[in-house]
Amino acid sequence: MPVQDTWDLMVRRDDLTAAEVRQAPVAPLRPGEVRLAAERFALTAITATYARLGESELPFFDAFAGPEGYGRVPSWGYARVEESRHPGIAVGTRYFGFLPLSTHVTLVAEPTERGFADVAPERDYLHPWYRGYLRAEEHDAPDDHRLLLRPLYPASFNLAEFLVREHPATTVLITSASSKTAVGLAALLSRQEGITTIGVTSPGNLGFVRGLGHYDTVTTYDDPAGGEVPESVVLVDFTGQAGRLFSLYERFGSALKDALLVGYTHPGAEIEPPEGLTDPEPWIFFTPSEEQRLIEKDGEDSYRTRYQRAEDALVKDARSWLSVTRRSGPEALVDTYRSLIAGDLPAHTGTVVAPR
Repeated sequence: MPVQDTWDLMVRRDDLTAAEVRQAPVAPLRPGEVRLAAERFALTAITATYARLGESELPFFDAFAGPEGYGRVPSWGYARVEESRHPGIAVGTRYFGFLPLSTHVTLVAEPTERGFADVAPERDYLHPWYRGYLRAEEHDAPDDHRLLLRPLYPASFNLAEFLVREHPATTVLITSASSKTAVGLAALLSRQEGITTIGVTSPGNLGFVRGLGHYDTVTTYDDPAGGEVPESVVLVDFTGQAGRLFSLYERFGSALKDALLVGYTHPGAEIEPPEGLTDPEPWIFFTPSEEQRLIEKDGEDSYRTRYQRAEDALVKDARSWLSVTRRSGPEALVDTYRSLIAGDLPAHTGTVVAPR
């Protein structure tokens, strides 16, 4: 493998906009290791979230170590086994999983029923959800839509399960309503009697969000209630922006019964819940934990069947509203990453980047 064909996208830990490509060394594999060659990355808001969480209590910059002062931003993507020193992992097998924005990654494999788990000790701090690599389908017509939505839809699905169980008769207020995770959540809640949804978005995305037909009401941040405040409201926030949270608390007052913090789509997002918001106190919804709880309650086969049926339906529907932008090469990856951090990518598009 020529060294010049291997590289990493590096980001300064103290300036997330400072990104560059560096050649990467290639070390011989040890027993049990596999080297994956990245095929395509899904560049979505969750990629920017991982960068913003890089030095948090869940330090994503530590997942795939970089040199001093730099981090390798993780994302989700497809990759193939290029080399293997594990007898249970075959060269050429395609997987979906958690990858650094690099041409290659070396993992310590332990085969599972659905693929393999990475058991490298430096990533033990990550929830197993991030360390599972699933055997992936070969490329087909909806492949890129599936790639863009699969990293995000577990949050949509598990949020819907939580809300239906804990707040079966309420109004769910969803910020950043144009984000793909929010759209997936709204689509699921639209089928639930007793739950109504208000999607809150920027004026520029108003027409797009209304056109989806998944929200009962779509408003802007200037008038998030869309008129009269409902009696009972649950806030699901995808922006992570403190100023907007304070405004929503002020607008909805005692009608607000719960507040879930899920994402960080806004360029000015703050990682920690803002101080001073109480009654209800906002809390971080962690998808992997909720998924594990449901698996333990319902059984893995039952959960996986329900989830896969829902994901397949969303992927099919998304082909009517989600436009895929395909790019390739390290320069395209850097450019797309910077656009994500700046919040410049249109809501109705998704970007898939091939490293070559």
